[in-house]
Amino acid sequence: MIESQKTEKAEDILKSVEEFAEQAKVVALSVASAASTARNTGNIPARVNEEIWDLVDQVTKTTDDINKMIKMVKMEMGSLYRLSRHGIIEFEKNQELLVKIEKSLGSILSESRRVLGVVKKLKSISVDNKLI
Repeated sequence: MIESQKTEKAEDILKSVEEFAEQAKVVALSVASAASTARNTGNIPARVNEEIWDLVDQVTKTTDDINKMIKMVKMEMGSLYRLSRHGIIEFEKNQELLVKIEKSLGSILSESRRVLGVVKKLKSISVDNKLI
């Protein structure tokens, strides 16, 4: 696979992760809204509502961090290309930058897994408390 194809594939993956993060936020806020409604009607205890809001805060913070990391990776990926004297865009093998990008991608994956775990907890709490 040539470098431009690898970059395109990486950009597609990053876009998918951005979409996942946004959907995770929407799900978390929907569960929080349902929990607040249930709390106001006395259908769930205050501690459950607080736990849900704590998880929502975790999702929001983590997805914001993921989006910041994705922006940095995209900027770094753009730095791997340069314009030659002849006006041709060339891939520049910058090992230090490639290692930095790889570490960032690992962090994005780790944080995405964390968000998934929190969303699973939200789902479990929601099902247990008949919020969904």
